[in-house]
Amino acid sequence: MAEEHKVAPPAARTPRPPDDEGGFPFRVVLLGLLGLYVLLFIILNSGSVSVSFVFFSSKISLVVGLVLAIALGFAGGYLTRELRERRRKRPQSS
Repeated sequence: MAEEHKVAPPAARTPRPPDDEGGFPFRVVLLGLLGLYVLLFIILNSGSVSVSFVFFSSKISLVVGLVLAIALGFAGGYLTRELRERRRKRPQSS
């Protein structure tokens, strides 16, 4: 008689429940609060201000001025970091 080899069945996998099943939707709440904050920021800073751009002056919304200042700050920081990285990679002459 030939021996029969029994193969063990593959391990049964239990399906993973979805991440948001029955729980409190923290992401939705946080996104809603962020949206409300941005809306209030725009409403409360909607007044006009006079801004001097060295060579000319302009009257713009305070929100536009703040966003422009933030963008210029990020750009300046990025460019400064890039210049430092280039200087570090340059070979030192002895």
